[in-house]
Amino acid sequence: MGKRHNIIVVANPKGGVSKTTSTGHLAMALAKKAKVCVVDFDRQKDLSKMFYRGESDAFFEKANIFTLLKYQTTLKETVKNKYGVDVIVAAPSLRDFQFIASKDIEITLRLKEILSELDSEIILIDTPGSGSYETITALMAADTVIIPVIPELWSIDTLRDFFKTINETISQGATIEKIYLLPTRWGTSKESEQVHTQLYRTPEFLKKLKEREPKSFEFVPLPGILTSIPFSKTIRDRTEAGEPLAENTNGKAAFSALADKIISELGLFSKV
Repeated sequence: MGKRHNIIVVANPKGGVSKTTSTGHLAMALAKKAKVCVVDFDRQKDLSKMFYRGESDAFFEKANIFTLLKYQTTLKETVKNKYGVDVIVAAPSLRDFQFIASKDIEITLRLKEILSELDSEIILIDTPGSGSYETITALMAADTVIIPVIPELWSIDTLRDFFKTINETISQGATIEKIYLLPTRWGTSKESEQVHTQLYRTPEFLKKLKEREPKSFEFVPLPGILTSIPFSKTIRDRTEAGEPLAENTNGKAAFSALADKIISELGLFSKV
């Protein structure tokens, strides 16, 4: 492996595209093949609750991504482990992150430095469902960005603005090398087929944007398309219950295939 680790940010400025579901189950699938850490950077802490269902706010406030960024806790004090995945939780106090970051820009550049001390091969960061200081901070630390999209046309329509955001972060020093679109909650409807067709046209769409507005899109890598995750009530129910996907299910197989694809794309060596 050429790099010690790869920081993957899972982001889309629109909510409701299965960012947290995808991050959590992908982390569990990857953990069977590599050493993985997952970071919750969303004050709603849905990913944290996926791993630690039923815990109180006090549990999350004790040591989390925000205390880590403020140097109030160490990695040893902050990193937990569940389902074979190292976990850095979020906390409600992240609501103050924007206020602090607006006064101390250095905190937005600190994430990559801190995460570089982990011995993980893959670090996944879950981000909020809207454009925010947390998302920008995560992008500044990213090597790879995964953008979940669902089979609805509005999900595609948001890509242009998000590509521009990615371009801005790269121009400010981010080292994003790869971008992938992840079709989630995919079915067999006509709209799913139409949106999937549009997804595969996204690289050509971005090329045209680069030609028309080079300063806005010149640094954005052309996106690849990852293995689709099917719509599944089982995936939804297991996520809400904070449980891993059961063996020999379509959802488990889909995330395992996605993990294999990502390991191949990133040039990582599997444990198995």
